[in-house]
Amino acid sequence: MDGLTTLTRQLKQVKAQARALGIFTDDRELLECPNCGLLEDVTAVGILVTYSRKSPLQEDSGLRFKEIDEKRFECPACKATVPAATP
Repeated sequence: MDGLTTLTRQLKQVKAQARALGIFTDDRELLECPNCGLLEDVTAVGILVTYSRKSPLQEDSGLRFKEIDEKRFECPACKATVPAATP
């Protein structure tokens, strides 16, 4: 059981490092703000990006949704509360 606990801790550390690098770790559904249209997407190499559905260019805005709790996020563009999508 100690080996499993150690592996679990290591996995958490690796996921935290990946998120810090901007890599989407697929531990939740992608978000879209129903208020302003900002949405998340993942590039072919796994990098999390956000852009506005209203923009003709789908360039990364650099904005990131802020986790309020496990079920809610704050939109960085309009500050609306966005519910986490259910898988």
